[in-house]
This record gives sequence, structure tokens and C-alpha cells, in this order.
Amino acid sequence: MIRFRRLVDVSTVRGRHKLAEVQHLYQRAFPYYQQYATRIATLARQKAGPGYQTLLLIAEGAKGRLLGFTLTLVYLDLKAAYLDYIASEPERPGRGIGAALYEATREILVRKGIRGLYLEVPTDDSGLSPEPEETLALNQRRIEFYERFGVRAIEGTLLETLPTKANRGFLTLLLFDPLESGHPPGRTRFKQVLERIYDSKYGMLPADSEVRKIVRSVRDDPVRLRPALYAKPVKIAIRHDRIRPIELVVVPREHHIHHLHERGYVERPVRVQAVLEGLRQFPLEERPVRHHGLDAVRAVHDPKLIAFLKKGETELPPGRLLYPDFFPVRRPDRLPREWEMQTGYFCIDTFTPLTSTVFQIARNAVDSALTGADLLLAGSTLVYVLCRPPGHHAERAAFGGFCYFNNAAIAAHRLSANGPVALLDIDYHHGNGTQDIFYQRSDVLTVSVHGHPRTSYPYFAGYADEKGEGDGVGYNRNYPIYPGATTAQYLEVLDRALRRVSRFKPEWLVVSLGLDIMGGDPSGQFRVTPQGMRQIGERLGHMGLPTLVVQEGGYSLRNLRQGAAQFFAGLAENLT
Repeated sequence: MIRFRRLVDVSTVRGRHKLAEVQHLYQRAFPYYQQYATRIATLARQKAGPGYQTLLLIAEGAKGRLLGFTLTLVYLDLKAAYLDYIASEPERPGRGIGAALYEATREILVRKGIRGLYLEVPTDDSGLSPEPEETLALNQRRIEFYERFGVRAIEGTLLETLPTKANRGFLTLLLFDPLESGHPPGRTRFKQVLERIYDSKYGMLPADSEVRKIVRSVRDDPVRLRPALYAKPVKIAIRHDRIRPIELVVVPREHHIHHLHERGYVERPVRVQAVLEGLRQFPLEERPVRHHGLDAVRAVHDPKLIAFLKKGETELPPGRLLYPDFFPVRRPDRLPREWEMQTGYFCIDTFTPLTSTVFQIARNAVDSALTGADLLLAGSTLVYVLCRPPGHHAERAAFGGFCYFNNAAIAAHRLSANGPVALLDIDYHHGNGTQDIFYQRSDVLTVSVHGHPRTSYPYFAGYADEKGEGDGVGYNRNYPIYPGATTAQYLEVLDRALRRVSRFKPEWLVVSLGLDIMGGDPSGQFRVTPQGMRQIGERLGHMGLPTLVVQEGGYSLRNLRQGAAQFFAGLAENLT
């Protein structure tokens, strides 16, 4: 799992250690300019300088391992910012950490009222660069990375053609990200930003002759942006003449209150909006969420877990995060008296927090899933429950993995009273909670295709030999896959899993959908493409079953948009 936090206090032992990790990562990622690591430490310690604030955002994985960072200079008075550096582990490229960091940085800047983010990359013009072709190709890939976020190169000034003390003869492009403003800056404001960048980044004052020359070369109002050259828009072909309308149940907007902001995680509210953007071109029939009582939750989860989460509403003040510190390894049957110490009794990991809002937002997600199940029972064929927090890591008596109640399992239990249910989990991480809940039952077949637990969360569940107990023997099937699986390799395993589903002859199909199986997701290690998501949807559509899709993971916003669109194009066009 991955989380982000601002590195604010570097005066503590822990802060100094983490700053040293940032410097070391920088030196590995940028070996040609290692001395700048000292500048990073200076910026982190002083937190602010003349006209700017320093934002140092880090990404951490298991056990606090540093995965990457961004260093940004924020000009609050100009409502602008300059991305100084973004880096992730160079030894492990393509894991989506850089994209997730960039998205998290943008989100923080928007909350601060910033309306434009600037950054520099080496030029992609072979006529202006003495670099070899492979270096120019790398520069083009860097620009393509940013173009996918709507970032464009500023053109029409001397900035990209004039050698200066700042670029030391290696010409760069200045890129602009409009964030949520949607438009380029005006000439006057852009000139002010340019002067601030040269001052804060390079120590070059506005009176410097080179700075004056560049600022005076700005003629366009608003500033002219170069069209995207490398990141082409993804076109999703939809057969509207044969596509089945999707009944959509969206979790109530109150899910926004469950967000950890600058100490938070990739599991954040913007995920819901990203999926909705991807589904914009589909025929959607949105259904309101019906509120249900707790009986459906009690039918799946231990009453003690429910009571524990409920008590958080009164035990925790607003804004406080509580993480487990102690776990009952040796005396798992003993429950401490103090409520806070019970956290480790009910939680399976150290990074899923409790807040005063957890019970409410978990209830809302359950209500959304139950509404979807009710629609299927009333005759619907395809229902998509877009909810957060996710649920498939929540076991009968424990929560974890950002999951508190198991939304898909609760919906499957509701459907099981009206015929056998197959619950297929295609999230990158094994649905240990779903397995635990149905492990001794034969009326719900649980099938999971996921990252191998030897290398992936939740580590202690999801092996192929876990096949159920008692009445449930043979009704739990796991298909673990090692990291690096391509679309073809994934589909080969999925076909085996679906053959098992077909033999079960279910009346209902519940799908725990995780878009973290796509390449570039920061929490997954498969390489499924957007077209691969469409092929997965096609295969599920060919099952010909009333289908309830419940959202689980997926933490790259680009993947959420493209993956959801491709998956539902394949599913809705082929469900008969």
C-alpha cells in the first residue's frame, strides 16, 4: 500500500532520517546534478523563502519505505507554483509512483487556491539540443507523461531558445498545468511568475539582464500553449446500438468527509470523480441510494466489530486519526478494556486509520451496495455500485486495507437468499475479507484473481490451496499471479477462473472491480492495458448473468478514467 504525507518537521530524528532518504533518492535519480541534494535539505529546513513556501511531499510504502517525492515552490500571492523536482525509485520504473505523486501534489495545490503549476523539462527539439537521439527520446517521454495530465509547453518566448546562467546552455521548455482553472495565464501574471521562478529557483533577480530579456519576450496574452504532441487522446469505441444501459449507484457525497488530505492515501474522493468522467459517454441510469438498517451488516460482520467502529464516532474528536499499535499475536481471545487499545484487535494492518466519520461513510458504502443488490432482485441486468471506501479486505470480525465493511460480500449475502451467487474478485489485492466471510459456505462461490500473496498485500491470504472449510470446501478458489503479468497472461488465468464460475451455475454474479490491475497503478504490479480491461469486460458479459459490479481499488486517476470506460464498454456490449 502507498500513502502520501508532507515532510514538514525535519528537526526530529525521524524527520532528519527521512530527509536523508529523500536526498539519497534524488542522487540516484539525478546522478548528473548530485550537488542539488544540499539545496533540497536547505529548502526543507527553512520551509519558506522570499515570496515562496516549500512543499515537500513524500510517498511511502510498507514500513515507511520511501518510494518517491515531489519538491514544489508555492507562490501563494500569485496563485502559482513551480514543481522543482519529482522523483521515484529509478531501479523500479513504471510502477505509477510518479503519476500518483503528481496527482497528489496537484490536489494539495488546488486546495491552496493555486491556479497554475509550472515545471521545466529538457527541450525535445533536436535543432536546439546537442544531446543524442536516445536522450531526446527520453525528453519526449517526459513531456508525454505530463501531457497526459493536460500539461502543455509554453511557446512564443525566448525562454526555450536562450542559453542562460539558469540552464547552463542546456535549453529547457517551461510547461504549464492549469490545474482546475482550465485556461492559460495572462501575460502580466505570467511575467510575474517568471520573475519569481528565476529568483526562487536560480537566485536571479528581476534586474538581471537575462531575466529582463526573457520577460520582455512574452508577447501573447494569454500565453500561447503548444498543442499536445505525444499524448494522443484515447478514443473508446462504443456500439451505442447494442450497448446495454448501466444502472449506476453512486455513494452519497458524504464520502468526502473520509479523506486524510496531506497525510493521506491514494484512496481519496477524487477517485469517484475520475470514474464518472470516464463513463460520461455511456448511457447511465443513476439510481438513488436507499438507506438500510444494520441487520444486513450484522448478517455478515461480527457485532463486536460493528460496535467498535460505531464507538469511534464518540471516542475520536473530528480530524484525529487513530492507527493500531499493538496486535494480539499470542492472546487473540482477549479484548483490552480501553477502546483505543482495541484497534489492533480489530484491524489487520498498521495503515488503515480510524476517524470519527468511518462508521458513517462505511454505512453509506454498504447502503450503496445493498441498493445495487435490490435492483438486481427487482429485475435489473447490470448495476454498477461506485462506492468508497472499498470493502473486500474487511473480514467478518476485522477491518483493514482501507476497508471497514465488506460491501460486495454484504450484497452477495442479500442475493444468496434468492439463488446461488458467484463473487468474482479481480482487484490486484486478494479479497481476504470476502474469503473469510464465505469460507464455510457453499451458496456463495468466491473466486479471486490477484497478485501473489508472497509479494503483495494482504500477504497472509490468497494462496491457491485455500479452498474452503466444512460446507465450503471447494467453493473458494484463488488464482494468484506473480508481478509483471501482461494482459495475455492475466486473461489466460481469468479464463480458468471463469470456467470454475460456469461449473457452479450461479444465478447472480457479483464482481469486485479493482482497476489497480492496470499497468502504472501505484499499488499494483500487473501490466493490464486499457484494451485488456475491455477484454475482461467482454468475458464477464458473455457469462450472461445478472451482474452487480462493486468498486474496490484502482489508484491511478488516468487508469480509473480509461479502465472503467473500457471495462464497461466490453461488459455492457456483450451482456445478453
